[in-house]
Amino acid sequence: MAEGITLTSPIVPPVISGYTPVSLTLALVPTPIIVVALMGTTGEVELFTYPAAGSSMNTPASVVNMIQALNTANLSTRSLWRRVFDRLLLDFPSRFPGGATVT
Repeated sequence: MAEGITLTSPIVPPVISGYTPVSLTLALVPTPIIVVALMGTTGEVELFTYPAAGSSMNTPASVVNMIQALNTANLSTRSLWRRVFDRLLLDFPSRFPGGATVT
């Protein structure tokens, strides 16, 4: 058996109280994909990737439709990031325990 260290008290993960945008990647070829990178208040970057199981964007075709919708969206009423954040909250509720709001 390999040697190791057993902690008396487990290390508690840092508390993340918010996210800021890092990057948004849209690709159509060779496979349609959307990757959103957000930085938490602890400095860690989290990735959210589409197609995503359990969301309405769970197929390559649905990702293509979303990219086309973003390409033609009127961003004077709702910013691109706000639209992305709203979508993330809808599609990844387990990644935002306790709920969240877009500010």
